[in-house]
Amino acid sequence: QQQLRHIACARSADPSFCQSEMLRPGRGVILGLCAASFAMLPVTGRPGYVASVPNGANIPGHRGLGHENAEGQGALNQFGRDFMAAGKKWTKELCEKDSDRDGRSNGEELGDPRCVWKKAVLSDASGRKKQEPPDITAGITHPGVPDGVFGKIRALTGRVLGSMGVGEL
Repeated sequence: QQQLRHIACARSADPSFCQSEMLRPGRGVILGLCAASFAMLPVTGRPGYVASVPNGANIPGHRGLGHENAEGQGALNQFGRDFMAAGKKWTKELCEKDSDRDGRSNGEELGDPRCVWKKAVLSDASGRKKQEPPDITAGITHPGVPDGVFGKIRALTGRVLGSMGVGEL
């Protein structure tokens, strides 16, 4: 396009045509500038549901627990889809499920291996509201991302077998 503008300008006897055509940016330039400006906006995960699962705000490197994007927003990962299917609540079924198919249940990964944690805000002696922590608060892993090499291999094998109709491992 730019070459065509140069040729048209060179053939034109009107200097105002050259100035107006040469200074007008093409659509690609305008779209590129718009995309660049949006890319510079900060991305923040909304804390909406992190309090609905044990240790939801304590997953290293992930703010968007139920999303493919670690910062949140966009496509849901398998744990996010399972959470939505559970009515956006921490249920015994969701806890016992292995969303990422790495061999560890969602409850094990989020520090609630007995599946007893409840989203319950309790009041302490002074009347301040406080959330009871789950059984385990250290070593928390992401229930939507397979852990370690063997977890990743197990998850991949499970997906392949599932697509063939063989079922779970």
